[in-house]
Amino acid sequence: MRQTTTKAKSFERNFLPCFYILILLLGLCGNVMVIVVLLRAKEALPGTDVFIFNLAIADILLVATLPFWAAQAIHTWVFGDYLCKVVGSIFKINFYSSIFFLVCISFDRYLSIVYVIRTYNRSNSCGILLCSLAIWCFCILLAVPDLIFLKVEFDSRQNTTSCSLNFGSSWRITLRILNQVLAFFLPLLAMAYCYTHIIFTLLKSKGFQKQKALRVILAVVAVFFLCWTPYQVVMLIDTLIEYKVLERSCEWESKVDIAETVTMSLGFLHCCLNPLLYAFIGIKFRNRFLELLEQVGCVSHAFLKRHARLLSHRKDSTWSESTEASYAGL
Repeated sequence: MRQTTTKAKSFERNFLPCFYILILLLGLCGNVMVIVVLLRAKEALPGTDVFIFNLAIADILLVATLPFWAAQAIHTWVFGDYLCKVVGSIFKINFYSSIFFLVCISFDRYLSIVYVIRTYNRSNSCGILLCSLAIWCFCILLAVPDLIFLKVEFDSRQNTTSCSLNFGSSWRITLRILNQVLAFFLPLLAMAYCYTHIIFTLLKSKGFQKQKALRVILAVVAVFFLCWTPYQVVMLIDTLIEYKVLERSCEWESKVDIAETVTMSLGFLHCCLNPLLYAFIGIKFRNRFLELLEQVGCVSHAFLKRHARLLSHRKDSTWSESTEASYAGL
């Protein structure tokens, strides 16, 4: 496995700790609020909300690993071989599950708007839960190589130890390609397919929230693309360097290492944006959130009544209800 260059290591030491702590705080605040609001719901959660709940859990567990990587960037890995495997595996499990639950939300919205199918009812609520469980199990399976090959290694050049994957170049490239296919290309294609059909359905309909729905859809796809495409491009360049398709030099490797650090951090930012894109943007969720704020004394009852009057002409719904109501849920 190629060692990180000295220049890249210095950049990580200055950049990662502050940025990772910021992502941790923002990710925890947003996703914890999502979980609290969903758990306080009196009625059974619709399919999309079940997936949003799991997405919030995955994002919380993902950002919870960032302090370990920040500590490693500052100095060295000091948490031992056992925590190296555990933290690394938890990171990979939730990295994959976060993206897969985004696909589930997209498919749920596709069914609820294009086919006007409620994906959560008495007959298939178990199916939603089984689907969520299957995703977690599949992600655990994908993290098995990390559990096996992650170990603490000593870098004699920089006199530091790091938690990293230790296997041959062929395995590294294979797992990287698998990561690009499963965590980017296939999810992006699935989301593009679902939201393209949703857009065509909205354009042909006479829904009262059509324009807002279209803006939300474009934002969801654009944010995913902008957050993760730079990282995947950098990984592709690194793979081409490994196979000597591109010229290998210290300068190139240093630039690629720094770019990998920056683009991976940009990808983590997606965990902070998920609550805004998938929860707080819905009318029903915002109403529940305002009710919670009223109960803890952050907003007045008069403000809540004014907000209710303002939205009285709109239907309070979620994506997984009828097609017209789904526009309001956006």
